[in-house]
Amino acid sequence: MLDASGGPVEGWLLPTDLTAANDCVFVSENELLVADCGHADDANFLAMAIWDDDARGKIVAIGRGIEPRTVATGLNCPMGICLDAAGRPVASLLERASIVDLDGRTLQAGYPAYPGRLRRTSKGYALACLSRRDPLIEFLRHEPEFVAEMKAGLEPRHWIAPRISPEFSAEFPIELGATRLFGEIKPWAPSFSYGLVIETDERFLPVGSAHSRANGLRHAISDVVEWKGNLVAVSRASGEIVNVGHGGTQP
Repeated sequence: MLDASGGPVEGWLLPTDLTAANDCVFVSENELLVADCGHADDANFLAMAIWDDDARGKIVAIGRGIEPRTVATGLNCPMGICLDAAGRPVASLLERASIVDLDGRTLQAGYPAYPGRLRRTSKGYALACLSRRDPLIEFLRHEPEFVAEMKAGLEPRHWIAPRISPEFSAEFPIELGATRLFGEIKPWAPSFSYGLVIETDERFLPVGSAHSRANGLRHAISDVVEWKGNLVAVSRASGEIVNVGHGGTQP
């Protein structure tokens, strides 16, 4: 823990049982909430998280001079946490494509992508999205025997699952529309990776978006913040920080 000048602040007791701290938010000067998705952050993270049946995510509170404590458990891969307009913590769940409060109540669901971090803006919220919700993946949720065989017989990098990188390979599963046509990937082609930022109102309902489509490179948007009236996003696929503007422009 550091102060505004970059110097260490004494007295903060850190938890030792976190798997992956994806996001955090101060609820007061002396208390911080940390979102732990429960999955190691590696090349196969998205595949593992989407097809994991165990709700292993949690929210942990840490503070100055107090022992860390768990304030919410049994969450399906929480990736982001922020405070709503009333100062109450809310979290974005990747596997459920939803936003919940810390009691587990769903505040909004049905997003077209798997969320990353959730940030407050001057007009509501901005939701970073790691990949689109592919119809084939959603269909396979109703085919547990196929999924079990896939997970047992293939490495995670070959699963039918969302991906961070837009790369194409003969080793990867494909959908017909995502194959190259005259050497070019069409913007509207179905793809397992995608770049998407969603703007919402105070009720978490979408009011705008910015896209890096199937033929783009700025996929796997992990974070987004408002800066000087614009939204600035982080692309894990391209390794870039991108100013996407405000109001549904394409990066």
